[in-house]
Amino acid sequence: MELSRNDIRLLAGFVRRVARTPQVETIVSEAFETLHKAAGVKSMRIVYSSAPSAWKEWKASAVSAEVRPHEEWPAPERKHLTALFDPENSHAGYVSVDGKSPRTAQLLELLAPEMWSVLLLSAALQRVQKASVSETELVRETIRARDEERRHIARELHDDLGQSMASLKLSLKWAEDLIRQRPKTGAIAKELEEARDSVGVMLSKIRDLSHTLYPRILDTLGLVSAVKELGHQVSKYSSTEVHCTVRGKARPLEKDTGVALYRCCQEAVSNVIRHADASKLDISIRFTEKAVHVSVEDNGKGFNPRTLYDSNARLMSSGFWTIRQRMTDLGGAFRVSTADGRGTVVEMVLSYLPRKIYGKRKDKAAHRR
Repeated sequence: MELSRNDIRLLAGFVRRVARTPQVETIVSEAFETLHKAAGVKSMRIVYSSAPSAWKEWKASAVSAEVRPHEEWPAPERKHLTALFDPENSHAGYVSVDGKSPRTAQLLELLAPEMWSVLLLSAALQRVQKASVSETELVRETIRARDEERRHIARELHDDLGQSMASLKLSLKWAEDLIRQRPKTGAIAKELEEARDSVGVMLSKIRDLSHTLYPRILDTLGLVSAVKELGHQVSKYSSTEVHCTVRGKARPLEKDTGVALYRCCQEAVSNVIRHADASKLDISIRFTEKAVHVSVEDNGKGFNPRTLYDSNARLMSSGFWTIRQRMTDLGGAFRVSTADGRGTVVEMVLSYLPRKIYGKRKDKAAHRR
């Protein structure tokens, strides 16, 4: 029995529609509508195994639709017309309808392979999405754990080791003053003075290292002060001339926002020092009505931005990748503008709206945005 043009048109329309959606419910609904229009089918049942020893059953009719899981394979009803998705493996799944006519059977045989293809595609897409979410969650947790570890180490360096070194410096000063009161002890006093100076240098390095790991000023005075201190440290230990500018009215930021922007700025500045051969570095913080903008611009040698990506257009540079990940987590934006011999500009934007890490908004207003 040959299909009519209308049947062919309905089948082709079904294929086009389900090819554009990964939703199983939509696939089932479109299949029922097609069979209902083409053959007057009143009820349809689909059983599909998306994982080993796990099946789902969809039932659709003109008045209702339902889905339920099964731990054991639900056999097709004998009174219904059934088409197996895989003739060599009935447990892979099937579609059955209430009709019995040869025309309905022919339509079902043509429709079943297409349904199985889109169901397989839907399952594959779900697995990829779950894997992607799991990888992203792992990266986010890694970044958070690294930030927390940096904060802990910085606190230990500053509060424990730093205080011990400061006490040692005072003790050396006390011993030096005591020795100088005795005759013929100039050489010993000189040694104590040099030891005290060495301890002072070590103490300064410990404080600088503690600040690099996690600037306590970020918690006490905020992002602007922390970034200015970062620029001061760069000027102190490198030949790069650093300028920090602030525009707009500064406002308090959420802790996650402040830490993310500071870390991104720190990463961008570090890239300039290591790779750019720049003589000037401009760090700009701009507060607008809805967001805070941070940019790091240098006059260095620049680079070809294509070198940041692999053949699949994935960002390879670990520094820029971390910046993008931090911005993505908080719903922000990130852009790199560069060219050979023309310097580099790294721009970051974060909204003031309260957000949880992992990119989930805290309130309905943020959700509507």
